[in-house]
Amino acid sequence: GSDTTDPASHSSIATQSAPAKQMTSLERGAILYKRCRACHTLGKDEAHKVGPNLWQVFGREAGSREDFNYSSAMKDSGVIWTDETMSDYLARPAQYMPGNRMSFAGLRKEEDRTAVIEYLRANTDANETTETSDG
Repeated sequence: GSDTTDPASHSSIATQSAPAKQMTSLERGAILYKRCRACHTLGKDEAHKVGPNLWQVFGREAGSREDFNYSSAMKDSGVIWTDETMSDYLARPAQYMPGNRMSFAGLRKEEDRTAVIEYLRANTDANETTETSDG
């Protein structure tokens, strides 16, 4: 018996299926963020687009940057951006904040929102600490 299993077939199967399954949340967030970058920038000195630049968005009040023309809904929301409020907003922006101008249907899957938030935190100097859920 040593010919009952073919080691090469096992490794090739694992190699072919591994990348999609083992993508990190941060890598997933980077891919998902491509939908956001048409309207948003992340870097410290990058210009606004249709939507505001998101540098240091976490811990900040929604609609509070003086150099961007936010909707009244955003400016008057009183929302402070945390992992939780960002996730709720990204799930269904129009329902979470009626009257806001972000024309994005939303990210329905929690794992997608978690990944995007992780990516945003990694790329917007999110040095403020908020409670994060592990799931």
